[in-house]
Amino acid sequence: MVSWERLAEDSSENYVAEDFEKAAYRLIVSQAIYAGDHGSRLSYHLIVKYLSAFKEVLSKLGMSLRHNHHHSYLVAIPNHQVAEKMRLNETRLALVLRRFYDDRMHTAEVTDGEAYISLEELERAYREWLARDLPERADLKELVVALKRYGMVRLQDSEDGQPFKIVIRPGITDILGETALHQLAAYAIVETDTEADNETA
Repeated sequence: MVSWERLAEDSSENYVAEDFEKAAYRLIVSQAIYAGDHGSRLSYHLIVKYLSAFKEVLSKLGMSLRHNHHHSYLVAIPNHQVAEKMRLNETRLALVLRRFYDDRMHTAEVTDGEAYISLEELERAYREWLARDLPERADLKELVVALKRYGMVRLQDSEDGQPFKIVIRPGITDILGETALHQLAAYAIVETDTEADNETA
């Protein structure tokens, strides 16, 4: 069993047990930690330094820990179904953004692993891929903030007159791996059918 106190005592960098506890809590709550984010650098480097210990702790909680060296981020992946904790509107947006990210990767349109999406592109994708309208700006921003908590995206001020721009982060490929994508797609189909039945009734 991992002992934060023992790791802190053996450390040559003056860590205390609380540092390990805070880093573990931050990772579990945020799901993804990026070294370049404000306030995340210390937690990121601590976890990377003691990666095996953190992997052991997360495994006890039904999660696996992945470290992407190239883009400097960590992701905690739950072993249970992703769809269980996402609302239908979040699921739709997540699926669209993951497809956008894959497209951007194939065309090498990424910067430091991140893909930038305008609201016009997102609006067009909703019509073409989902055959539905993009949520209103306020609702959309709420959905993006929800996905931000999973470490999939971040918001950025836009310079083209739009209220904001969505930045898809590289961790989306880990959080929404093949298994998760199938779960989300199946969940979206079931919920959409239920939604349609309710409207009919």
